[in-house]
Amino acid sequence: GLLDAERHAIRDGEFEGLAQLAEKKADLLARLERSALSAENLEHLKDRAETNQRLLGAAIKGVRAAQRRLELIRQAAHGLNTYNRQGEAQRIESSGGNFERRA
Repeated sequence: GLLDAERHAIRDGEFEGLAQLAEKKADLLARLERSALSAENLEHLKDRAETNQRLLGAAIKGVRAAQRRLELIRQAAHGLNTYNRQGEAQRIESSGGNFERRA
C-alpha cells in the first residue's frame, strides 16, 4: 500500500519520490475522513504512519550529520585550527597538497 511505498522510499533514500507520495497521502486522508473505517483499522494506519514519520526523522538526522561531516572534511582540506602554547587559537593553512611522499 501507500504507507509501505513511503517506508521503502525512506529506507532506500529515494527522497524525491516522497513528494508524490505525500500528495497521494493527502488525497487518501481526505477520503478516509469520509469513510467508515473501524477504530481498529484507523489505529493501525496511524501506527504505520507514525513509524514512517520516525524513519523520516532519522533519515533527515542522518543527512544533516553527513552534511556536517562533509563540511568538516572540506575545512580540513584548507587547513587546521589548533592552539599555540599560550592557548591562543591559530590556523595552519594547507600548502595545497604539495608534500613529499616517502616509501
